[in-house]
Amino acid sequence: MINCKSILCASMMAIAAVAQAAPEATWLTKSHDFGAFDEDMGKVSCDFKVVNTGDEPLMILAARATCGCTVPAYTRDPIAPGDTATITVTYDPAGRPGKFTKKIHVDTNTEPSRMTLAIKGVVIGATNTLRARFPIEVGPLKLRNTMVPFGEIAKGRVKTAFLDAYNQSPDTIYPSVSNLPDYIKVDAAPAAVPPGEQMTFTFFYDSSRSDDWGLCTDEIIILSDNETPVTMPVSLTAILNEDFSKLTPEQREKAPRIALSTNAVDFEEMSRDKIHTAEVTVDNFGKEPLIIRKAYSVDPAVTVKVNKDKIKNGGQGKIEIKVDPSKSADELLNARVIIITNDPDRPQSTVRVVGEYID
Repeated sequence: MINCKSILCASMMAIAAVAQAAPEATWLTKSHDFGAFDEDMGKVSCDFKVVNTGDEPLMILAARATCGCTVPAYTRDPIAPGDTATITVTYDPAGRPGKFTKKIHVDTNTEPSRMTLAIKGVVIGATNTLRARFPIEVGPLKLRNTMVPFGEIAKGRVKTAFLDAYNQSPDTIYPSVSNLPDYIKVDAAPAAVPPGEQMTFTFFYDSSRSDDWGLCTDEIIILSDNETPVTMPVSLTAILNEDFSKLTPEQREKAPRIALSTNAVDFEEMSRDKIHTAEVTVDNFGKEPLIIRKAYSVDPAVTVKVNKDKIKNGGQGKIEIKVDPSKSADELLNARVIIITNDPDRPQSTVRVVGEYID
């Protein structure tokens, strides 16, 4: 008579053996560092090997990269227990100078089903790529541009702007910035820039610390390295506006109101051997004093002078506009005088200034 307990035990062992039979993926490497290489080398590849250390065939179901510049290639055939398969990952550096890190997600019929592989490296940019993306050369450092615009900033607030750069040299460099005004701070990251890698200057503009208004331009100096610095002037521009957002309806009703005697001045014909002058009157029809924050022109031939910067309600001020033709090489004058005040409905007024220079 067959022992029932023996049969039951054998059956359970057989079931357990079947249940334990499964593929298992063992990766020999999970990351690869290409190091630094020239963009002109073209595409670079590396292999990731996986061994099936399980008891059933292993299947690679999918392999997807996080970027179109990275392409994985793999076998769709079953990988028998004990066999090895290879996933070849190819990276295209064209137009991508600098440091890179990419991930490849691999799905298999194992548990867990997903494994993440990684590649990294540094692309030394080709001349044409660097010229297109970083056209400004400052010794070993190449800049994206020589102007950093902050745009409009409400007085009292801080705004950031960025300038990207690239180390085209074979050595680590330490770029820096000088000639910064008190109201602008900068962070250079990374402070030490390895060969072929990018960095960013982050500028912080604290408008509460500036006494200026309207269009403001500051010229700073970028130094390529602490050892043997090559310098480049860079312009930081911002438009500083008064913040009227917290005014109550009552405050707005009592606010100053600006009115100009004219919004255009025509000097007609102007001889180049003399200074030409015009005057614009400024009236305040509001209840609170009108404060002229700034009156200016970006035209080098035009200077602006205000006889008083605070005009009481019902009062009047004068703005003198002078044109010096000797400071212009143009034949025609087509300038604008910008007047910035504390009138919440008209914080900026413009007077157009035109004329013709004659010899």
